[in-house]
Amino acid sequence: MKRNMDELLKQSLTPAQSPDPWLNQHILCQAKEMETMTKKTKRIPAAAAGICILLLGSVTALAAWEHLNPAQVAEHLEDTELAEAFQREDALYLDETQAFSDYKVTLLGAAAGKDLSSFLAEDDQGKTLDDMLYTVVAIEKTDGTPMPAAGDAGYEPFFVSSYISGLNPAQYNAMTMGGVYQEFVQEGILYRLFEISNLEIFADRTVYVGVSTGTFYDSEAYSYDEASGLLSRNESYDGVNALFTLPLDTAKADAEAANAFLENLEASWHSSDSVTEIEEDAEITQWYAKVSTGNLTDYAQLVESTVQECTADEDGVYAYSWEYEGASGSGTFTEEFLNDAVPGEPMMLGYSYSDGLEDLVLETCTRNEDSSVTFALYTPLLVILETSAE
Repeated sequence: MKRNMDELLKQSLTPAQSPDPWLNQHILCQAKEMETMTKKTKRIPAAAAGICILLLGSVTALAAWEHLNPAQVAEHLEDTELAEAFQREDALYLDETQAFSDYKVTLLGAAAGKDLSSFLAEDDQGKTLDDMLYTVVAIEKTDGTPMPAAGDAGYEPFFVSSYISGLNPAQYNAMTMGGVYQEFVQEGILYRLFEISNLEIFADRTVYVGVSTGTFYDSEAYSYDEASGLLSRNESYDGVNALFTLPLDTAKADAEAANAFLENLEASWHSSDSVTEIEEDAEITQWYAKVSTGNLTDYAQLVESTVQECTADEDGVYAYSWEYEGASGSGTFTEEFLNDAVPGEPMMLGYSYSDGLEDLVLETCTRNEDSSVTFALYTPLLVILETSAE
């Protein structure tokens, strides 16, 4: 949705009409309370989405969402098929919040199955990863101040991961099981869409979703009981260590498939290529977390040959393309993405790489005093210094 608040949907439905499944699940959740991340490219999306408010006929209660729902998050990321999947009756709408001293974390929902996304990734062997679990979380500051986006000053990384009871989370987590994510900030709230192999085959166990401070699994954040296989929060941990339980359908548990999954996963760990990739991803995550608009030139150097001026088309969309060191790329962003831009200060569009920091390129755009925008690539300064030394 690309609308202002005063254009948000307020639609009266007659009793003969069925309410949206999202609304049904939201009301059910409230009633229960009353009773008791392939392609190695990270993009910062530029589309906008709105909060949906529905007024049901003569019903006096107003059902409202404080956050975007999972379908709206998928729409924001331009994944129309996943947005539809999040609106199916078998999708999970949870809206469960855990609060900490500085942050609040909300598990918004999840959807699992085959061919749910418009953008299916491939593994290293070229096999399409079509059977996935998609989870959406929201992270916000408890004092109401806006969350900074990746690349902004003050950005703090969070590690979002699925965990499985009976499996040591230090060994089995998003980093080791090939999890990937996309995220964006809207109305001061950070939304992250996390995807990993479909874990419904483990539905006879407890499947968790954890959100913790940092870029890796932190054994200080959680307590793992090897005897019972259960995972719990470390109440004395100084930071965010949210832990939710996914209510997966136990009928979809498949012990044979689960054992095969674990065997294949563990076999992949012994591949030197796999180990190298995990180390490279960790190195890049750590590097990118340090970079902001204020210190960009401390960590990266401008590639002069890629500098180009972009102007918006009639729909307010800026398009760019680049070539550098045998690699190339292209992308678009909208005027809405530039709402908070400061003229003369570069904003991060995303980054891409093949092997690691040595070939990473950071895409940026800078608002000019007129209506134009300057696009440019930056490369990690460490790589340039090492190259110069050679």
